Amino acid sequence: MSIGTGSVARYERYALIFDPSHSRLGTEALALVERGIDPLFASDPDEAQLLALQETGRVGALIVPGTLPLSLLDTVIDRISPQLWAGRAAVVVVDPPADRALLRALRDRDLSWLLREPYDAAEFRFVVAAALATDDKLDPRSGLRVPISMPAVVTVGGARRDGFVRNVSIGGAYVALEAPPDTGASVRLALDIGDHPLEVNAAVAYCQATGAAGRAVRESGMGVAFRGLCEAERAAIAAFIDERISSFRF
Repeated sequence: MSIGTGSVARYERYALIFDPSHSRLGTEALALVERGIDPLFASDPDEAQLLALQETGRVGALIVPGTLPLSLLDTVIDRISPQLWAGRAAVVVVDPPADRALLRALRDRDLSWLLREPYDAAEFRFVVAAALATDDKLDPRSGLRVPISMPAVVTVGGARRDGFVRNVSIGGAYVALEAPPDTGASVRLALDIGDHPLEVNAAVAYCQATGAAGRAVRESGMGVAFRGLCEAERAAIAAFIDERISSFRF
């Protein structure tokens, strides 16, 4: 079954969720809808294959729980991966057990994406979107925003306030902050990108109230555009984004 919504910009491909155990992935499907990704849901291999065949060319990713027995996982992948745009590279395994032999077995199956507990809706949406995306969309230079939870200090007109960066790209970030300054305001943002303390100028591109529809992050705050980054700062942010992406890969 697929679920649609209104004015949020939609991905062109579906994400097929296979979950015979009816875990939290069914609930996560609703979060995907709100963030522009339309899911299909199946709990039986035959049903999953039928959905994939009915939507030939439009199923872009397969999401499975990490608790699936390998024999069942192989059955589902063998049936579904030929319908995926990137084959096995578009499979996401959610919270596999921390067992080296199992992780090695999953890597040996040429799977690319995993999501470990604890994770939030933004991280779930990111890894599914990554599985749906082409490699060029995962290049930091493409404007890719990666989800994080990082303390930051925002300085506005000489007043310092504590916030949290919830996602970051080479060009900007989303900062969760109560009562953010108005759009267009100049701010100073201090945060740690990996091992690199970073303090940059930025401008408020938009403000958001709590629970805004269609956003990867639902907290109140502001999207900011960085201003005047030097090449070293851009390189540090790009390296951090690459490292963050790698945390979702086998």
